Amino acid sequence: HTRHGLLTNNSAMVLYGLSAVLPGPTLPGIIRDFDLTLAQGGLIGSLQSAGGIVGVLATMWFADKVSRPWVAVLSFGLLSLAYLAVGFAPSYLALLLGFAATGLFIRVLDVMLNAHTGTLAPANSGRAMSTLHMFFSVGAFVGPIVALSLMRLGSTWSQIYLFVGVAYIGVMVLGTPWLRGYVRAAESPETALPPADATGSGSPESGAVAQDARSAPSQAGTIVILGGLLLFYAVHQIGLTSWIPHFLETARGAGPDLASFGLSAYWVGIIAGRYITGRIVDRFGAGRLLAWGCLGAAILSAIGALSPWVILAEIAYALAGLASGATIPLAYSVGYQRLPGRKGTVTALMSLLMMSGRFAGPWLIGAVADARGLVFAMLIPAVVLGVSGVLSIVLTRSVRVSPL
Repeated sequence: HTRHGLLTNNSAMVLYGLSAVLPGPTLPGIIRDFDLTLAQGGLIGSLQSAGGIVGVLATMWFADKVSRPWVAVLSFGLLSLAYLAVGFAPSYLALLLGFAATGLFIRVLDVMLNAHTGTLAPANSGRAMSTLHMFFSVGAFVGPIVALSLMRLGSTWSQIYLFVGVAYIGVMVLGTPWLRGYVRAAESPETALPPADATGSGSPESGAVAQDARSAPSQAGTIVILGGLLLFYAVHQIGLTSWIPHFLETARGAGPDLASFGLSAYWVGIIAGRYITGRIVDRFGAGRLLAWGCLGAAILSAIGALSPWVILAEIAYALAGLASGATIPLAYSVGYQRLPGRKGTVTALMSLLMMSGRFAGPWLIGAVADARGLVFAMLIPAVVLGVSGVLSIVLTRSVRVSPL
């Protein structure tokens, strides 16, 4: 049951990741078709995040009271309808409402998958969470490539969202026998993942995180700092995900292929970062990796924004993804160790703060771009990630997540 549940969660994360990054490569077409300003284009991502905030608030009420597999399957099905609504949207207002609906259901799905994974592998949550988010990153890497390939074949941005909605429905129909076993799987807190199972979901960092978490004097303080860290990281990540293709295409003169490759390179960096972190955290400590990763990625993001050369900018964004890629799973695993019996609530609280950043990020960058230019606006992800780095240092020094 444990392996069945983890494999299902990881597989769902791939499709979730693929669809989550579609606003980036499809945004130029949306802006053209609806004749939008950059601020209006950024509002699409903000409304999607607003729907996500509603979803997180709802999960705070029921996340620890319901069968997480059942809710995950239900939200997966509703998400398919939301993507179909985006694809059929006849107006800008309908488009915003459709994206808000995708944000709501995708955030419920996200909370359920994270909390369920943490429940299935309580003794190995670090590696299990890193693996889960690595699968998300794989989908996020493939997403721009799939979108670009479909557009090259003549598909419009709206048809791409219709394809995604149909894909979600198809996965549910074809996977019905498998999903029956998934929802019947026990969610016992004592169900632990074997340290070295074939899925690679053991935890190299769980021992270090658990020991550090037990030494922390304040559970609430840890969650607040981690939530604030994720808030600013979310502005960084959603900002780059939403704007890298448009930035490289309009401000640096890259073609559509090269511009979309920039986003894929960023997500390749995130995949590698999450994979590597799970294998070096014991040596360096979670706190050090959070601080070094965020501060290093902030510098690299600034280089990406200021470089006049497309290739250098793409390399910088890829390295920024590598440096900061494990921020979310590391923060979640630390939070789960502090409150092991309330994984659903911890996930919802931290997701709420993270969604606040995702709500503000796309619109903020678009609004600043309208006022000061897109190059200046693309420095925002670098600045806010620097703030996350400072909070990581505060975390290591005040609640001793990992000794420096």
